[in-house]
Amino acid sequence: MYKILLVDDEILEIEALKIMLEKFKDQVTIVGEAKNGREAIELNSKLKPDIIFMDVKMPGIDGIKASKIIKNQNEDIVIIVLTAYDDFDLIHEALTLGVKDYILKPVKCDNLLNALSVQINNLKINNNRIKMKELLLMDKIISQDKNEAEILLNSIIESYIIASNEDIDYFRHKIKLILEKMMKISSKFRFKHNRLLNEEEYLHKLNSLESIQSISAYINSLLVSIFEEILESDTETKKNDIEKLKCSNKIIEPALKYIEENYREQILLEEVASISNISLYYFSKLFKKEMGMNFTTYVTKYKIEKAKKMLKNTDIPIVNIASELGYYECGYFTKVFKKIEGITPTEYRNNN
Repeated sequence: MYKILLVDDEILEIEALKIMLEKFKDQVTIVGEAKNGREAIELNSKLKPDIIFMDVKMPGIDGIKASKIIKNQNEDIVIIVLTAYDDFDLIHEALTLGVKDYILKPVKCDNLLNALSVQINNLKINNNRIKMKELLLMDKIISQDKNEAEILLNSIIESYIIASNEDIDYFRHKIKLILEKMMKISSKFRFKHNRLLNEEEYLHKLNSLESIQSISAYINSLLVSIFEEILESDTETKKNDIEKLKCSNKIIEPALKYIEENYREQILLEEVASISNISLYYFSKLFKKEMGMNFTTYVTKYKIEKAKKMLKNTDIPIVNIASELGYYECGYFTKVFKKIEGITPTEYRNNN
């Protein structure tokens, strides 16, 4: 359920909005009402809504000033302004602040519901992006890609810092879920020197931390510890595992074909290992032995080669190329491209 805050100095307008929003009662809940900008700012900090319907003209702090303050606190919050004035300068100012949409008053039900539907879809897309980042983080740990894992973890932390709006309990809960997943993934490795604490000890420590900064540092330290253990883990395998290594050609052939046919999607180590009918741990070992690089590096380089061809031979916008290759954000695609090629996609296109 998405939380909504209604802000308008006219009681009848608030009541009308509540009636209209009944049609979305299975997706949203109204958590508060404010009659001016000051109350809106206070309730935003207290209730942490996902969406605010904000009247522009109110006594005291008006909707524009309140929107600016609230967006500074949480840039991801969705604000839809309501205005009785068809004033495009005012609308432009609101949109410049990061307001997502505007509705002219008197508010028509269809206009409100259409605007709300668009913003709910955008929120779902953003939530899915974070979930995909978490999924990719676990994949990078399994495939032992430390640099990519660190980039993804910090990106996830930044997303949750913004979403938390300084609510440490919310932030702690989100990091706790990531910690549990990381511990589960680390259990797939046979560590030679297992210096990692057990999950309960990590959770106990996490619960004792009293700031968002210390929690962020703590989850980063766990990632570092996991990779230290991976690097020092025993590389010897049991006799039956050595037999698997001997027949690596046949095992990874389906994986290479799968990458070739599905490079436009997010390709995860777990699903490819499943296709090869081998455990994650041994597939990762086999792939690196046979191809001379880990799985995620191979997939990334394969995608970047496809990107280079598109950059060189077409005028497709870079954001579309990123999407075509299964990258959830154009900025992330640009970072990956530059890491491999030494220049940005734009520079590569200009040079070629």
